[in-house]
Amino acid sequence: MNWNGINLLIYVFAFATGSMNICLSVIFHIRKNFPWTKYYLVFQISITFILIIYALKLYANVFIEQYSPVLELVYTALLFSDIAFLIYFIPYFTTWVIATPWSIPLRVVFISLSGVFVAIATLELVIGPFASFRAILLAIFFGVFSFSIFVLIRNLKSIQDKDVRTISTAFIILSALMVPFIMIDVFFTIQGLATLPIYYFWISLIILIYLVNYFVRIPESPGNTIDAKKLETFRITDREKEIIEEIRLGLTSKEIADHLDISVNTVNNHIANIYAKTEVNSRIDLLNILKDRS
Repeated sequence: MNWNGINLLIYVFAFATGSMNICLSVIFHIRKNFPWTKYYLVFQISITFILIIYALKLYANVFIEQYSPVLELVYTALLFSDIAFLIYFIPYFTTWVIATPWSIPLRVVFISLSGVFVAIATLELVIGPFASFRAILLAIFFGVFSFSIFVLIRNLKSIQDKDVRTISTAFIILSALMVPFIMIDVFFTIQGLATLPIYYFWISLIILIYLVNYFVRIPESPGNTIDAKKLETFRITDREKEIIEEIRLGLTSKEIADHLDISVNTVNNHIANIYAKTEVNSRIDLLNILKDRS
């Protein structure tokens, strides 16, 4: 089997892992309804789309001796479009993870970079591939990606959610190890990227381990779930939703504080606010009033 065939198998294996990750992430998002899972799904699906584009191109190289230049043009246009989206979305997602407002100046900067990327990519599609065009495109994307990693490292300790902080730490370490090899692969490869699906696989695996642990550790029985509509009715915040979920699992204030990496006093303050909003005086009354009876 030639190199393209081996590379294609790597892509297929990575895609299978990523698809399982996306399915479990969707289920997790439906059950937990945390805002970060929605944004993560957008990110994961976008990366998966890039993987599919490269895999289709490799498939054509392996099984089709001569394929239409129009097909090559479609591959490249779709790839550039998705990367342009990620140039804007990755820093946006990063600012959300570190709980920093997405300011107008930042929005303008990254929309502009995305627009410049689209303009140069269009020139490459129309005029033809040039080394200078490709170098600028790579510089824009890896520059934005490196900036996002730097911001994440700088603000890592400020991330309140313990699970999100753990995943972010793993993502930083993985990126530090893999991104240099990806850049070398991008600049010097001839037949497709081998490092991209490996990087994608490990990212997916990190999230998969977290999700599997969640589903094993926190099984939910029918009739013992929280009604999301009632949470909205009582104007429960995202952090308060996490506290309520921990209460539903029977955790003490100390255990909740350890799991969410916050102080016991902060937990008790959140519980007091929840009681005030729902007009109850105990955890049992709280769960009864928020119980999903469908």
